[in-house]
Amino acid sequence: MKTVLALVVGVVIGVVVWLLGVPAQWAVVLAVPPTAFCVLVSRLPRATDVLWVSAPPPPGSISTAHASTLASRLEEAAGDPRRYDERFRARLARLGVEVDVPDPKTLAEKLRRVE
Repeated sequence: MKTVLALVVGVVIGVVVWLLGVPAQWAVVLAVPPTAFCVLVSRLPRATDVLWVSAPPPPGSISTAHASTLASRLEEAAGDPRRYDERFRARLARLGVEVDVPDPKTLAEKLRRVE
């Protein structure tokens, strides 16, 4: 429908120019560029068209992801104390953290509250 309207605008421009006294061939030649422009504009998507899209989900913080992953791993390690000592205490020691780490169940519960 927009394209037809653009073509009608071109014909109107040609007729108006012809009525002003320009020969018919020149009226057509003068009406073609504005008609082509109107057709082009009618086919382009509008920059101001509203896109009804839901709001993006709020970004999760990286600490939440790490806390939930660590909490699940601590929960697994709670059943196996050797695994807890090998995985967490050794890693914390390599990082230079020399604090008294609570037992896995307590630490997992604290991390769940951080989430």
